Amino acid sequence: MKIYISADMEGATGVTDAVQTMESRPEYAFGCRMMAHDVRAAVEGALKAGADEILVNDAHGRKINIDIGQLGGNGAVRLLSGTPKPLGMMEGCDSSFDGVFFIGYHAMAGTPCAVLDHTVSGRTVFSVELNGREVGETGLNAAVAAGFGVPVAMVEGDDALEREVRGLLGPDVVYACVKKAKARFAADSMLPALSAGQPRVEGPDALSSYEYISRKAQEAVALIRSGKAPSMDIGGGSFDLKITFHTTAQCDAACQIPLLKRIGGRTVELRGTGMAEMRRWSGAIISLAGTAN
Repeated sequence: MKIYISADMEGATGVTDAVQTMESRPEYAFGCRMMAHDVRAAVEGALKAGADEILVNDAHGRKINIDIGQLGGNGAVRLLSGTPKPLGMMEGCDSSFDGVFFIGYHAMAGTPCAVLDHTVSGRTVFSVELNGREVGETGLNAAVAAGFGVPVAMVEGDDALEREVRGLLGPDVVYACVKKAKARFAADSMLPALSAGQPRVEGPDALSSYEYISRKAQEAVALIRSGKAPSMDIGGGSFDLKITFHTTAQCDAACQIPLLKRIGGRTVELRGTGMAEMRRWSGAIISLAGTAN
């Protein structure tokens, strides 16, 4: 079985503040540790359940956050790191995979009481709409997976993202809720393992987030085997993508792309076919708009 893991940082165990995700800040070291911790737990669980090949895509920021030496896997695991990547958070995904895991993910921009909610770029994007539905990174990336015919079997993050994921993918997707949001910069989080592979247990039913994520990954592999892992409904593969920015200047910058239709002071629209193509366009449009920041 072949598993694709797209790994972000904001939804990882214990991460609650933007400074923990920014390489310019000393707190970033903590964010990197927690991102690698959660990814390794998912990798370990998937391998225990019978996965024999796993590709991890480091999908946060400059995408050089994970120390490859921390992943384990005895040759069954590969790490895709660095930037730019044409498909961004979904680079390397294709129809050869049996299932997708989203690890360390977060809710879309504007979600109430969600840890570090944003969509692709917090400074640039106000909202994204795909085929008439507002989506965040999870929705954009689940659409890409669906376009390749690959189901999303597992998602990890906070309780706000779980509500979003259930709306996108239904009740069957395996969800690992490692923290409960109290505000954008506050959460009640599970404890990580004392060290990778050593769960910290404080009661007969208590689990570290490491062991919890690992068990959820095992459930996700079983879900894939059962044929019940869900895919996002993408309506045949054509797309109507609308992106609204925070400022008109950002929209001005994005509109240097001739194919875009400006449908408001801060909103552009693009229509086409193919969800991988949609994801490439969304990344390019948002990056260009960000030059006006």
